[in-house]
Amino acid sequence: MMSISTTTVSAQQAQPQPQSTPRVLVYTATAGFRHDSIPTAIQVLGNIAGQYGVEFVFSEDRSLFTNETLSGFDGVMFVSNSDEVLDAPGQAALQTFFQSGGVYTGVHAASACLFQDNNYLQAVGAYFDYHPQLQQATFERLNSTFPATANVPDRWTFVEEVYHFRSDPRSEGAVVIMTVDESSYNNDGTSTGNYPPEGSPHPIAWYIDSPNSAQPLLDSVTKAGRSFYTSLGHTNETWQNSTFQGHVMEGLLWALGGASTRAYGVGLVGNGTASASATSTSSSPSSTASAGATGSGTAAVSSTGGVTGASASASGSSAPASSQSGSGAPGYGQLVFGKMAAVGLGMVGAVVLGTGMVL
Repeated sequence: MMSISTTTVSAQQAQPQPQSTPRVLVYTATAGFRHDSIPTAIQVLGNIAGQYGVEFVFSEDRSLFTNETLSGFDGVMFVSNSDEVLDAPGQAALQTFFQSGGVYTGVHAASACLFQDNNYLQAVGAYFDYHPQLQQATFERLNSTFPATANVPDRWTFVEEVYHFRSDPRSEGAVVIMTVDESSYNNDGTSTGNYPPEGSPHPIAWYIDSPNSAQPLLDSVTKAGRSFYTSLGHTNETWQNSTFQGHVMEGLLWALGGASTRAYGVGLVGNGTASASATSTSSSPSSTASAGATGSGTAAVSSTGGVTGASASASGSSAPASSQSGSGAPGYGQLVFGKMAAVGLGMVGAVVLGTGMVL
């Protein structure tokens, strides 16, 4: 069994309390393979948002990735994406968001997208390479004090894809907090290229306290937003597991707790009034901080945890080595019950109060 580290200073520090509810854009767009578990992830995150004191806005609309819209979010969470899910202007806006103190969280195939965007690589830590067939494996925590692993078993056995990566996330400043028992699964996968070693122990989940994606910080930004990534989360069953839910959400809260955004009274982005006296129109065009545009492919979720409308439109049906089976049919969607609500800047189309069915 791997030894457990208890020397992570940044993880042990008390988390500051936000002055307003942190708002997070959950981005589930796919340009290639699509995971069957995406609708479950959306539903689960919506249901537990209030429990963790955050507000989620779900979207698959890449047009939301502008300086104006992102300025209203404290964090972005990429969930099971695939291939090139942002165009060049969207990538540039995401880079500005990171340079403005914005927070990043990635789940599962979040490492299997934007392969040509070095800034995104610096945020996520490492790109996905391959995985063996879906099977039972035993994951081991390396840190018992970090919030995302504090309530995870020392040895956690369940059916999951064991991700292998194209580089060592430690080269991007990552601290690996979870690994896998290499004897617990059959590594029958094949690498997609001649990549550098992913490092030892095998990285499964990690955090970056001050990612290179935020450099250089914009004027009036005093600190970089943190990053957290976990490669777990392939199946519906995993998303429905309370231990996994805590793993993801505590990682998100740790990242937000770096206190680099408006929800904490600092920075150029987020839900709240920043203490910094920045006036840059490119990164902070609005003082309303209620951004989180709803429109095509978008759903808002309130901090009370109720889903307030959803759309999970998909494009593409190819299935590269990055995943197992899943739906890639155009118009792939879900049925969501709840009160639909419009929030913030850039709303596209009409929004109606009532029960929403999105096809």
